[in-house]
Amino acid sequence: MFLRLFAITLLMPLMTVWTGCACPSSCRVPRTPSATCSYEPTVAGGEAPDLASLHCEDCELLPLPTPTETFQLLDESTCQCNAATNANLANMVELERHWAKVVIECDSKNVRKNLCLDRDLLALHAYGIRNTAAASALEAYYQLAGLESQKYYLTQGIKETQNSLTRVDQLRSKGIELPQGIDRNAIVARLNKLADQQLQLDFVRIQLNGQLQKLIGCPLNEHAFYWPDVDWTPDLQPLDVDVELADGLTTRTDIRGISLVLCNLEKTTLPIARGVLKFADATIGTVEPIDGLIHTIRCYNCNQHEVPVRCRQLAMISSETEKLATAEIKSAVYKVTLQQQRVALAQKTTQGLRKSLQELNDTRDINDITVFEISRLRGQLYESESKLIEQVVALKVAMVGLRKSQDVLALECGFAPKLCCEGCCNGDCMQAQACTCRKKAAKRCK
Repeated sequence: MFLRLFAITLLMPLMTVWTGCACPSSCRVPRTPSATCSYEPTVAGGEAPDLASLHCEDCELLPLPTPTETFQLLDESTCQCNAATNANLANMVELERHWAKVVIECDSKNVRKNLCLDRDLLALHAYGIRNTAAASALEAYYQLAGLESQKYYLTQGIKETQNSLTRVDQLRSKGIELPQGIDRNAIVARLNKLADQQLQLDFVRIQLNGQLQKLIGCPLNEHAFYWPDVDWTPDLQPLDVDVELADGLTTRTDIRGISLVLCNLEKTTLPIARGVLKFADATIGTVEPIDGLIHTIRCYNCNQHEVPVRCRQLAMISSETEKLATAEIKSAVYKVTLQQQRVALAQKTTQGLRKSLQELNDTRDINDITVFEISRLRGQLYESESKLIEQVVALKVAMVGLRKSQDVLALECGFAPKLCCEGCCNGDCMQAQACTCRKKAAKRCK
């Protein structure tokens, strides 16, 4: 028996050397595909393509999906909160947080400290995702509302232009000379331009409805259309940048997350700190002590130095995060201020055109004003009304951007991160602010 085992032990390496690789395909590097750079020479020239003559008279173009007579009514609050509630990634993060709670309740004290802190960070992350989802839904909501309103004025503009074209054709058929400045080709070109804009609006309408369906957790259906119930009164109340900044810094999840780790950092929670640092930059938090008894004994004094290093890094990131948050919130406030001023200017332009049109209608008989002049001014008014809607939508989107930068959109829907480690700053980085709340935090964590 011993001789047989000895022979097997001796023969196996010899057979391996003799026969070579068992899998020949893995013993060599495979070739990668390659294309040559040899092309036939030519010279530039020739006439531009005559695309207009390529028009197909018999071709039936497929129309875009259009809404039926009924829409699905959607209000701002439902859009915002359904998006926050049905944020798929946030719900997956919540499941991860639940699993961390399960592990916390049955594992060792050191593991419990790490997972308790990790669970709080997961709660903040899930909240941030819900806040972003609510902002995206509201932006699409207001854009769709603006599109539906602009489409009304665009349709009116098309009708007005078509009426002008009909009048021109009637005059020409009767042999009557057209008024000075009236060009049929220019009217046709404008009519085609407006029809092209209508096609683009129809396509964007489909996109925005699909985006809303995805964000608020409804089945995708290109034939189902929402009708946003919007209060179009523009909010032109001036904002106090200092008040908005102070409110926003207290609710920012990124600032709360960094502070959470900084306040609770100790040797046992270093893995969480490394993970947070890696999130800030892939090269930070990558150097970790080597496991093993020999390394632990030889490098014990060196490893004790990691906590102060991580404390310093976290403090630097905390300061940088607060500066970035400050800049973001202030920028959002100033963007709202900008849009308020643009709305006011657009209102003045529209009011001026309304007044001019009214004066033209009142004096048309006295000043011998043609119907074409009135039609042209009416078309300008429709464009101005559409531009005003565009500016009001931009103002509402800017307000959403401000609330998003303050991390309050999900909070308005009842989502508030429940943290067990917040409010206690007694880690190794904060020894001067040590407090006796570790036991209370541990109870909250359960």
